[in-house]
Amino acid sequence: MKQLSILALGAVAVLTACNSRPANQFDLKGTIDGADGQTIYLVYARNDSVKTDSTVIADGTFAFTGIAEVPVSATFYMGDVMNWESKTRAGIYLEPSEMTVTGLTAEDFSGAKISGSRTQDEMYEYEALIRPIQEEIKSVRQAMQGADQLARPALEAKSDSLGNIYDTMTIEFIKSHPASYYSAVLLNMTAGHMSYPDLKAAFDGLTPEVQASAEEVAQELEVLESIQPGKPAPDLIGNNPDGKEIRLSDLKGKVVLIDFWATWCGPCRASLPHVKSIYDTYKDKNFAILAVSLDRDQDAWKEFINTQNSGLELYSNVFDEGGKNSDNYAIQYIPSKFIVDAEGKMVGRFDGEEELDAKLAELVK
Repeated sequence: MKQLSILALGAVAVLTACNSRPANQFDLKGTIDGADGQTIYLVYARNDSVKTDSTVIADGTFAFTGIAEVPVSATFYMGDVMNWESKTRAGIYLEPSEMTVTGLTAEDFSGAKISGSRTQDEMYEYEALIRPIQEEIKSVRQAMQGADQLARPALEAKSDSLGNIYDTMTIEFIKSHPASYYSAVLLNMTAGHMSYPDLKAAFDGLTPEVQASAEEVAQELEVLESIQPGKPAPDLIGNNPDGKEIRLSDLKGKVVLIDFWATWCGPCRASLPHVKSIYDTYKDKNFAILAVSLDRDQDAWKEFINTQNSGLELYSNVFDEGGKNSDNYAIQYIPSKFIVDAEGKMVGRFDGEEELDAKLAELVK
């Protein structure tokens, strides 16, 4: 009897070993109509490289198996992967689990239904939450296209208000899903709209595992930390239109207004008269302006400075070759204006003209 029990236990162990799957393995199975004999592809990131797998559809089914230590964004498709308008492509969050895809046809993947991926489920949850506000924003922006000058300001204000609601709903979703890898995706998308304290609070609220997958947000926080008020201003280095190297550090001893801009940026050009008025007010005091161009074309930048009488010709200009200066200041949008005090320390970022004027009046004596 004892011998039988040992044999039984051994058989159970063998069966368990045969049926077990590695903890980091994903299995994706799907059904598709009318595509037998065609090839379906799966592309996803793996160990800092892109992996593409393929299989031939048979009897209306297909299957992929691979490794995914953590959830990863992937695309399954038929045809040309570079055809972004193709109807035979769909996204999925692969994760170490058993997943299924249904609702596909040889002509259209838009009806794809994915199950077995927790991250995918959380994406569906977020999309359902945000869909009503997306529809409102779409409606207002369509109305703006045909609006006259009298109606447009109210529609722009409505669009901005809805955009703020959209961001708030996204942030609240992130906070309520700290263990979701999709929260890391959303935080990366929303980071440019968030203040440093709000971004840090949202990131700190994520679980360590999810934080590890949000590397870009962590890097953004590191840069934002370095330009907080009171921190030494990161040096700005670039050539002026004459090819001479200009450095922010060479202006130490003066209050400096840094203006990140570009010739192709409408709001930047619209703000130039105000910057010129600031220069006229403080040009005889311990004050300087450093304009940092994010233009792609140096010739267009030089021509604008030399021909437009915008005021730029009166102050220091540098071309941000390679974008290093804008990276060091976490530039997500332009125009972006900063003040550095006479000791070379950050005072802050100032988007509003009144706020900017008030701070300069306080600092420049």
